[in-house]
Amino acid sequence: MRQNSLLAAAIAGLLIVGAASANGPAESGPHFVSLRTEGANGRRGPGLEHRIDWIYERIGLPLQIVGESGPWRRVRDPDSAEVWMHAQNLDARRMAYVVTGVDLRRQPRAGAGAKAHLAPGVIGALTGCQEGWVRIAVGGRVGWVEQAAIWGAEGCEGL
Repeated sequence: MRQNSLLAAAIAGLLIVGAASANGPAESGPHFVSLRTEGANGRRGPGLEHRIDWIYERIGLPLQIVGESGPWRRVRDPDSAEVWMHAQNLDARRMAYVVTGVDLRRQPRAGAGAKAHLAPGVIGALTGCQEGWVRIAVGGRVGWVEQAAIWGAEGCEGL
């Protein structure tokens, strides 16, 4: 009888842990990370048995996590492609991807002096945001760009 009680308690515990981990990621919602390793495989599904759709080479590329399954993360890239990637290939650092050419400005306003012009495809470290402007660091220069010109800055208010 004691063994049945212990077995029932163990099964109940596993069910509770399983339910908590299944609900956890969905409640946190989509969030951004960046690519940690070059040559990271983007797969069709969450596992090594799934076909590789993309191989990601740009360290620092911002990716949006939109789902989880064990150690696998479903990510969306700046081109809106969605693939599964192992969590070890991802970094918590927030990065930004320039979508349209934009000036890197000294202050967060349209009339501020420009430090540099950023071409589409440039990646920079996201360091803050303020009312439609994003502060990024690119090649040793830090400045402000309009949030509409970059991808990966959504939800940066807490930086």
